[in-house]
Amino acid sequence: MSVAALPRPLAAPAARPAVRWSSLLLKGLPLLLGIIIVVPLVLLLINSFNVAGVAKSPTYGLGNWVQAFADQATVGALLNSLSLALVRTAISMPFGILLAWLVARTDMPGRSLVELLAWLSIFTPILPLTLGWILLLDPRFGLINSILNVFPFWHGHEFNVYGFWGITWVYLASNSIAFKVVLLVPAFRRVGAAIEDAARMCGASMWKATLRITLPLLLPAILLVMLITLVFSFEGFEVELLLGEPVRFFVYSTRIYDLVTNQPPYVGEATAVGFVFLVWLVGLTILYQWFIRNRTYTTVTGSGYISRPIRLGNWRWVATAGSLGFFAISIGLPFTLLVMGSFMRLYGFFNVQNAFTAAHWHELFSDPAFTVGVRNSLIISAVTAVVVIVLYSIVAYAILRSNSWALKITDRLVWAPWAMPGILMSLGLLWFYLATPARTLLYGSLAGIIVAFIIRGSPLSTQFFKTSLLQIGRELEDGARICGASWHYMYRRILLRLLAPTAVTVGLLSFLQSMYDISTPVLLYTTKSRPLSLLMLEYAFSGARERGAAIGVIITSFVMIVLLLSRSFGYRLSRDRL
Repeated sequence: MSVAALPRPLAAPAARPAVRWSSLLLKGLPLLLGIIIVVPLVLLLINSFNVAGVAKSPTYGLGNWVQAFADQATVGALLNSLSLALVRTAISMPFGILLAWLVARTDMPGRSLVELLAWLSIFTPILPLTLGWILLLDPRFGLINSILNVFPFWHGHEFNVYGFWGITWVYLASNSIAFKVVLLVPAFRRVGAAIEDAARMCGASMWKATLRITLPLLLPAILLVMLITLVFSFEGFEVELLLGEPVRFFVYSTRIYDLVTNQPPYVGEATAVGFVFLVWLVGLTILYQWFIRNRTYTTVTGSGYISRPIRLGNWRWVATAGSLGFFAISIGLPFTLLVMGSFMRLYGFFNVQNAFTAAHWHELFSDPAFTVGVRNSLIISAVTAVVVIVLYSIVAYAILRSNSWALKITDRLVWAPWAMPGILMSLGLLWFYLATPARTLLYGSLAGIIVAFIIRGSPLSTQFFKTSLLQIGRELEDGARICGASWHYMYRRILLRLLAPTAVTVGLLSFLQSMYDISTPVLLYTTKSRPLSLLMLEYAFSGARERGAAIGVIITSFVMIVLLLSRSFGYRLSRDRL
């Protein structure tokens, strides 16, 4: 081989601009993102004292706070939210713990199927299921009430899906219990069987060992799930709006929505009400940390870890029937009625002549708003998924690979969206869009909604990528840089390929959430940027529930198919790599 054929070394001066560019990217971009994430929260705090209103010269005072909490409707809405959160958590926690225990710690047949159904329940859009429950439990035309009224002893009684208990039931049946199952199953699986066996050798029964040993060891996980549930309870919006509005039952989120959409809008009062949630969050966090401090909950030690299923005996099939029956009622029943409702001539009336028709589907497909909604939803979801993958993989990499104080701050700031429910995030971004030069570019546009979803996905996406990057050694990056590769080339050809499974997961979650989330974009859209989920909400309130049900069938079916396909693809991929 001649000297001329040897590869030429890279010139040092040519590499310096790339180093500066990558340094700026890895330090400046995450910090800028962290600042942007916190901006809505800061604007909420500042403008809660701005009594002048949006797009006017600010005038500061306590008028918004005084007016907001002098209004009995506002105080009642906050009390309603608190009551719903406490009641829903108190009912769902025991059932969630029981189902998680059956899936993770027993020999119940069909455990994998029950766990899969719990995941499906979490990601199934809740508004379409609510439309199905209306067909079942409406006091005027609900199918269950109509059937029960045939019996003479039932006259004068009916189930009512509207109001406090109707909202509670819809959440319990849709995702409240399933959410706890998904979060608690891993914790139950980490409890070694040796601990329970020791209790059994001392004479404790299976139930006593579970109640006195297993559950107390899992107390931090149980309390954390309870804390998350209480926080997320304040985030509920579409169910409370659909089932609370007809009976004038308002909660925290719907009260903010009413104040903002009122004519004239009371944005300052809505902002003051929004900060009650932050007080609630801080209080719950302090209470949780105080409870678990100076306590030991070790379940996995260096002496070994064995997890054997508990034998249920004859009760195993009863447990399977009960678990599958719950999901059949909570998912299958309302979805079946949702499909029926989309073909009904008049929504909710089963006894009219020629009760079913496909006319509403034809009207929906010929409606230009539907075509625009589908296009907007696909654009918003696809762009959000791609940007979230690229952006938060870089942010996670920068946080882990640098000791910069700015990046340490960013690592804390990316959690901020979890401190704000969707409606509060929407309100904060509304202030940002209307009160800054970004108004013409972002307000009412697809770009503004995409930005909202990108910010909304920062906590979960960053943590997913950080967890995966911790498993990748730095020698791979150093080897690429020694061979002359620039940082962005190394990132594209090495890191992204190694992070592919995590990127698919993060992208899928971002895509699905952007497809069916309502509370985050509800204050940020116009008719031109309206996604399909908000068109469904508008149909549900405009007397066109049949078309709203049809959109619900489309969105729910799409989400379920994507989840099942992704699970199957992920399972085959994991087997191929073994």
